[in-house]
Amino acid sequence: MFTTEMFGRLVAGLIVIGLAFGVWILWPRAEDGPPPTTQVVASSTTSLATTTTTQEEITTTAGPTAAVIETVEQAADLLREFWFGWFEGIYNQDEDRIKDVVASQAQLDAARSAFGNMTFSEEPTVEGVHLTDIEILQTDSSCTAIWATLSVDFRTGSSAGVHVFRISDGNWKSVHTWVNRNDLWEQDCDAQLEPLS
Repeated sequence: MFTTEMFGRLVAGLIVIGLAFGVWILWPRAEDGPPPTTQVVASSTTSLATTTTTQEEITTTAGPTAAVIETVEQAADLLREFWFGWFEGIYNQDEDRIKDVVASQAQLDAARSAFGNMTFSEEPTVEGVHLTDIEILQTDSSCTAIWATLSVDFRTGSSAGVHVFRISDGNWKSVHTWVNRNDLWEQDCDAQLEPLS
């Protein structure tokens, strides 16, 4: 005879089996799986975007521009993005463009003072920014210091220095450029970032 107690045990057993199966299905696998997928649902009046990602990605990355700089190629991309934004902002006297790439008031003020005073042979382009002798001096999830030599096609001369970047608004932004490799650039990694004005 099937009793209420037996029915309760059966239901409890099925719940435990269901939970175990669900955990097994959702448990991260060591082997490579398919890449994360993005599904976008849109209509003429609303749009809703959802992203499926793995737990590992959530804990190790803050976004494509905020990932830890680990290779010389990544360092070159970061430097090129910064210097193009810097020169483009000065060329167009665009303070918002400068704020896209800097995280210190000193650098913002330096750009403002260059508005209308810096000369260019042509409009800045990404392709016109050249970097050599790139060396990553320090890198972690909140501060990156890179030694590099810069030259550009739209201005004369070249310069070398230590470029210090910090995470601000979810992106790497420049806080200081030091002329000498042995300058006190390490202090920029510990300094409090203040809002730009």
